[in-house]
Amino acid sequence: MSTQSTHSNQNGKDNLIAITQRVGKSWRCLFASANENGRPTVLETVQVEGDGALDALLQTKHPTTVYSILPGSSTVCRTTTLPDVDLDQMNQALRLQAESKFLGGTPDHRRTMAPLDHTAGETNRVGLIVAWPEASVLSVPTCLNDAFFIPDVGSIAALLDGFRPTEPILYADPTDGTVTIALSHANGAALRATREDATSQPTFIEGIIRITRETATIHNHTPAFTDSLVANVQVALAQHPLDTPILMLPDVIIEGVVKRIQGVPRDDRAWWNIWGIVVGGLLAATGSLQSLTTMKLHAPILHPSATERFIKKCDDKSIAMKLAIAALILLAFGPAIVSGVKLTLLEMMNPELQVQYDKVVEIRKQQIVYKELGKSVWPMTKIVADIINNVPIGIDIDSMRINVGEPISMKGRARNEDGKSAADLVAQMQENLQATGMFKDIQFSYKPAETYGAREFDLWASVVDPLKRPRYSPAKDFGHWTYAMREAGIDPDEESDLTEVPMPTGSDVNDSPMDAANRDMRTLGGEPPAFVGEIEEPIEGRATGPRSGGIGSETKTHTDNPYAGRGGGTRIPDPLDPALIAVMSEDEARISLTDVTEGLQHVSRGDDETKKRLRDEMHLLIDRLKETQR
Repeated sequence: MSTQSTHSNQNGKDNLIAITQRVGKSWRCLFASANENGRPTVLETVQVEGDGALDALLQTKHPTTVYSILPGSSTVCRTTTLPDVDLDQMNQALRLQAESKFLGGTPDHRRTMAPLDHTAGETNRVGLIVAWPEASVLSVPTCLNDAFFIPDVGSIAALLDGFRPTEPILYADPTDGTVTIALSHANGAALRATREDATSQPTFIEGIIRITRETATIHNHTPAFTDSLVANVQVALAQHPLDTPILMLPDVIIEGVVKRIQGVPRDDRAWWNIWGIVVGGLLAATGSLQSLTTMKLHAPILHPSATERFIKKCDDKSIAMKLAIAALILLAFGPAIVSGVKLTLLEMMNPELQVQYDKVVEIRKQQIVYKELGKSVWPMTKIVADIINNVPIGIDIDSMRINVGEPISMKGRARNEDGKSAADLVAQMQENLQATGMFKDIQFSYKPAETYGAREFDLWASVVDPLKRPRYSPAKDFGHWTYAMREAGIDPDEESDLTEVPMPTGSDVNDSPMDAANRDMRTLGGEPPAFVGEIEEPIEGRATGPRSGGIGSETKTHTDNPYAGRGGGTRIPDPLDPALIAVMSEDEARISLTDVTEGLQHVSRGDDETKKRLRDEMHLLIDRLKETQR
């Protein structure tokens, strides 16, 4: 027989609970699920015949947890009174009561206990202790070897939990003589589970009546109440054939269960007589009495980890002593052994380890020296280079003074250049020095403008970080894009093209026509002629920058023209025919490229046509050199 609940099984697939109960040779199976709030829902009830049918049913349903009702004839039940205190203290007291009542005669996996919920007006709690002796004979199918077992007295306790009806809850099974009863009294509730003689119906009924009377008398019920209680039980037994189990449930218990479980009928007494104990097991498995549902047929097999096995072995005194001695030896000689192994590996991997170590020591000493020198010594050449690099075109430095730990000072002359006035160029120089991060407190003063707008100025600045290396853009880096290149109109990219052309070395130099001409000149003992316009004597005038002298002293040199020796008086090479360049040899192209490059640097200002011609010839000569090299 199978009945399907009105609730679907969609929400129970992931948490399907199966509760089974043996009745003779048949099995009663209830399938349910619990929602997020813990409220169970009965999904389906099925009755099958035989252990094989039960196995097939469980394999078909695939429940996540399987429980089985344990008959009272196979268990020993005890109750005790507990104070209504904190739950942890109550459980501790209940464990002590269990040890005193069973004296450790039942293993932990076959013993369970739980305090029952109290009702209004009760000042104490009832503790239920159930044991499943290993000597009890109970046939359990293979499919339930790993199931959890719920004693039928635990199911009745879950039905009774929080309720105190005046009628008893009675479950009797003539197939194995089980008689389980729950009866309310002044201090809570009394629960008993025992086995009676079921060889004949009158004998079994007599045993049920006797247990009912004894339970009422022991818990101080009046004789009149006891007689009325026994009479009601006799009437109920007379109306029910005892070839199947009987369950007596008061109406108040059924009303309470309907509120706690979904999918159960309210007025079907026949349904409750069949499935009442199984429903009680569902309440115990999902409610506050879950500790009553933990009994197992076999003791759990533990699979200890390697650490747990090691700790277990250390419990042996001889092994513990050996480990202690090994630890002492390891502490005494372990560091030396490890250090020796490390040193051996290092020597094998680095044959010149001592040399490398000496180098590291020397480098560290040098770093210490350099660090101390950096605090007391300035890199004068670097500071001068940074200052000169930040001087705009149009400013001539006459003198510069730099002393360690003192502000720098310089004097010079600024002229109008590229649409900027002399005052603007001095201010720009101040901004450039400030942007490097090497100088601070930069101040300057200049004299009134001369006839053509030029001004003489003085500038002072404090050195903050002499070791700092500013990052200059190519447009501001005179080391990358020199002043001569700027004057000649050569871009930095064009200069990189020139550097890609390898210059002659070795025998190539000796075999070049220019070298032969030089040898002839050296043989004749002649002097190279001076270029036209070469200055033989310095002419007084404005200075173009520091020429000689040490740091810390003023150095002055004077020339009349900062571009002397590079102006229009220098020889400009004659024009070259592109067809002639295309047939030049590598040596001829290299000599011509040298002439064109030098001539490009000496083109007078404003001669844009000559400058363009020389640039074009320079590119053609570079291309010809690349072709000859390929």
